[in-house]
Amino acid sequence: MMIAMILFFAGMLLAYANGANDNFKGFATLWGSDSIEYRHALILSTIATVAGALLSLYVAGQLVSNFSGKGLVPDALVGAPAFLFCVALGAAITVMFATYFGFPISTTHAIIGGLVGAGMVKAPSAVNFSKLGTTFLLPMVSSPIVAITLAFGTYWLAKKVKVLCNVKSEVCVCVEPGSGGP
Repeated sequence: MMIAMILFFAGMLLAYANGANDNFKGFATLWGSDSIEYRHALILSTIATVAGALLSLYVAGQLVSNFSGKGLVPDALVGAPAFLFCVALGAAITVMFATYFGFPISTTHAIIGGLVGAGMVKAPSAVNFSKLGTTFLLPMVSSPIVAITLAFGTYWLAKKVKVLCNVKSEVCVCVEPGSGGP
């Protein structure tokens, strides 16, 4: 029972660190540009975070499997409470440290580091670096390339639609915050 409580504490600490780091990112621009008030930005970011967490329960079955550590470290370690505690605590401390000092951080990267780091301490020769490369590093390196390609393609398509629709100019109406409108 004590082990379950310790693991629960480590998991909650990691969830807290992740929320403290990620919660506001999506709405910081809106708040920073005075488009919405701080309180509204915080409410919207909390709703978006909860919705994302609920959606990930449905969508992220394979992701959860990958982050269990199976195939990356020996199976005996994956189920060991001490190993799980070290992974969660290491990732939580890393994210909290980076958040406190304003460093850019990814909770995903912190968890991967926790899995590999704890695996290297407990069974250095048994860490599967091939699985690390194909399951984690390759997607992390390729995803920005895919995003840039999709953004470029979308931009190109939007320009073509603009020409096909004979749009000659664009108009932007700027409103000073607090002025009540144009």
